[in-house]
Amino acid sequence: MNDPLVTVLEKAWAHHKYAVLEKDPAIYQMIRTLLKNKSDPDEALFFNLIEKAYAQENQICRQNNALLHVWGYFKHLATAQEKAMFEDKHSRWLLSEVSIDELKKNLFELAIKYDVDYLLNSSYFDSVR
Repeated sequence: MNDPLVTVLEKAWAHHKYAVLEKDPAIYQMIRTLLKNKSDPDEALFFNLIEKAYAQENQICRQNNALLHVWGYFKHLATAQEKAMFEDKHSRWLLSEVSIDELKKNLFELAIKYDVDYLLNSSYFDSVR
């Protein structure tokens, strides 16, 4: 039988996972470790870590890591045209020619097209909804 608190935290984690990864991979790992404790997870620490991650400044290397993780959901589903579009926008983003939100919008549209509920329910896309 699942502990109701564990279920709540796992749902919250699914919602915040990629937004946290985008901000601070170390906190992402801390939360993953915290959630391994299925008998008595520290709820206050969990939410404090999420808040701490969201307060971090954006860093391109961290944003790129999260983008590529999310892209991983589509790289085997996407058409050749969709792959080319993502790769072009990604390259242009790395050169500061397009915004991160353009890339996220592209990924969000793929999440809609391929009906990836896990991503559609993620806070990662809040800035482009």
